[in-house]
Amino acid sequence: MLLRQFKRFVSDNNLFDNTHSLLATVSGGADSSVMLHLLAKCKFKVAVAHCNFKLRGADSDGDEDFVRQLAERYQMPFFSIRFDTLAYADEHKISVEMGARELRYNWFAKLADEHHFDRILTAHHLNDNIETALLNLCRGTGINGLTGIAPLNGIIARPLLFATREQIEEYARLNKLSFRTDITNLSDDYQRNIVRHQIVPVMKQINPALEDRMLKNFKHIRQASDIYNWYVDKA
Repeated sequence: MLLRQFKRFVSDNNLFDNTHSLLATVSGGADSSVMLHLLAKCKFKVAVAHCNFKLRGADSDGDEDFVRQLAERYQMPFFSIRFDTLAYADEHKISVEMGARELRYNWFAKLADEHHFDRILTAHHLNDNIETALLNLCRGTGINGLTGIAPLNGIIARPLLFATREQIEEYARLNKLSFRTDITNLSDDYQRNIVRHQIVPVMKQINPALEDRMLKNFKHIRQASDIYNWYVDKA
């Protein structure tokens, strides 16, 4: 089921095809591990990239070893890098979250340029999309900030945006896929986790079909955003 939906989403959104060289960014968690399994099943041309942010000691090193072994199992080229994330965030006076984001995307772009990858793939899914839109709304945003995460932004593609976290974890269970659990995801020290653990569950009490409703909302808001931006450009 998920494999069929994956193929359809990739095709319908013109994300990539078998002629493209793909760089899959893999943390070792359920989302990226499932994404890599789906890519392998579809026989796409894939290399794997992993960032070790050195934020969780031995656990971070364990993630790196796990993803290296995963790439070897699928016979995919593997790239890894280690960052002093805390020092970078302190030097640039930004949050650790923002520092990690800047470090990884800068490195992904460098790899794509040096090795001629056509697409950089991230494992963002529907629940990530909902959390992002809610965070944007809390911080203040216009219509573009409510469209969520784009399936394709430049060469960055998100082929799992159609899938819920529950669907991804069920696929991992049915296919007996191992993955790593980041214990920081269980903490409310980060704003995104507050939205995930405290706000979204209340919204699901109001509408148990929240993910399906939000998927439709993102489509409608993106269409409205396209029309809005077209008229602004014309003006």
